[in-house]
Amino acid sequence: MRLIVALRSRLGPYAQILLIFLASRLMLTVIGVLTLANFGDPSTQVHWFNWENIANLYARWDSNWYLSIIENGYSRIEVAEQSGATNFAFFPFYPLLVIAVQHLLGISSITAGVLVSNLAFIAALLLIFEYAQVTGFSRRVGIMTVLLLCFVPQGFIFSALYTESTFLLLLVAAMYALRHQFYLVSGLCAALLSATRANGVFFMVFAAIWLLRQHGLRSLLYPWRHPEPLLSIALAPLGLVIFWWFCFLTTGDAFAQASTAWHGWGWQADLPWRNLADHLSSTNPNARFWATSSLVAFVLSFLLLRLKLYEEFAFCLSIMLLYWSGVLPNSLLRYSIVLFPVFIGISSALEEHPLLLWLWLSLCSLLNGFLMTAWTASREISI
Repeated sequence: MRLIVALRSRLGPYAQILLIFLASRLMLTVIGVLTLANFGDPSTQVHWFNWENIANLYARWDSNWYLSIIENGYSRIEVAEQSGATNFAFFPFYPLLVIAVQHLLGISSITAGVLVSNLAFIAALLLIFEYAQVTGFSRRVGIMTVLLLCFVPQGFIFSALYTESTFLLLLVAAMYALRHQFYLVSGLCAALLSATRANGVFFMVFAAIWLLRQHGLRSLLYPWRHPEPLLSIALAPLGLVIFWWFCFLTTGDAFAQASTAWHGWGWQADLPWRNLADHLSSTNPNARFWATSSLVAFVLSFLLLRLKLYEEFAFCLSIMLLYWSGVLPNSLLRYSIVLFPVFIGISSALEEHPLLLWLWLSLCSLLNGFLMTAWTASREISI
């Protein structure tokens, strides 16, 4: 009897999360289909019951780079229209996942990629709900966090042939495991995180502060006394290091990823506050939009200090400074929405203010719908 009661109490919120996910994806898909129906090329029209065509809605922009890795592997050949650009700019873990699913189910690479992204997003939402409770918040805050993440502006990227949902899942899994003192699991998730995107190594910031608060400075000064807690820090860069090693073996340049990002995309570093000021004062409206969006996320991250989530705040702060250190403003919003602790902070602040919550959610949904339209039409503002 106790088992049945426990199952009911668990399945209730999980069913809500799945319903929220399905509602948000249905909204985005309808917007995408209607956009193509009204503004797209007649040859690209989507049929409602053709899953391959619907999956194509979520393959735009950098999806083509990931598809090139999935279908043909890494190549040093540059694309004709973008000198210096190769698919070595993109990290391997997500493409490897897609390849595995593609071969297992015998489906196309696009369908496999979209399936992996959506399954990873669902798993991430379930774990984020649990994480909110682990950090001392109510189930209501957990559900609100899931709701905000599903309808966040540019949230369609979690269903796209991109790495964001995989990164989100591995990030929350690494943090969740560390808070439960599953050090090896946390370290392995962190290693996969850095094999998904280079900024995954910044999980070490979270882990180091958590260890200092839990075990004191001696845990870092004398690691041989209690080495197990340090696994999450030691293993975090492993994915990045393995990719460097692979790049060296195949190209002779261990830092081929950074090299092609610089030559092919113009990615360079400068002082983050200088770049942010340049983006905000730019004559390009897209740059101002991306910079403003990331600045909003940064300001909202200070809610984590009020909630005493110091590790999460430090991680978000380090990531935002890294994002702003790039001279290009592209994707600042997309990069910001994977910082799920910020959404826990927002949910906690709005828990006792349902009208403000629905107002926030409505505004976010409208902007998300607009950006989905732009994404479907391959407009630059959507990335």
